[in-house]
Amino acid sequence: MNHLADRRDTRRVITGREFGISFTLKGRPFRDVRIANLSVGGCLALVGAWNAGFFQHGAALGDLVLLHPELPKDPIIATVAFVLGGRTVGQAQEMVGVGIHFLCMEASTREALEIWVGAARDSQQA
Repeated sequence: MNHLADRRDTRRVITGREFGISFTLKGRPFRDVRIANLSVGGCLALVGAWNAGFFQHGAALGDLVLLHPELPKDPIIATVAFVLGGRTVGQAQEMVGVGIHFLCMEASTREALEIWVGAARDSQQA
């Protein structure tokens, strides 16, 4: 069993290259960060391995905004849940996956995200 699957409290939708987020972390802006999946509870962001050191478990992400035109634009309060990848012996990965947990968002944002994720999940299963 994958121990990371236990950390998810909601089902995620696989997203394409046109999906991204922007946020600040430790005062540093991260713009147009691609996401690989999305749920009402969080997402998996893909960041350059050279930035992996910024993403410690529990680190607060400020002003997180979903960038896809179909998604709500209100800021979301989020934290880093986990980091996948990085350096292995003798190899360096170009990108690492950062699990992001959404902590707080406007009720209207949550509702819009629930509707969008539900519809996207249904279309992926069809």
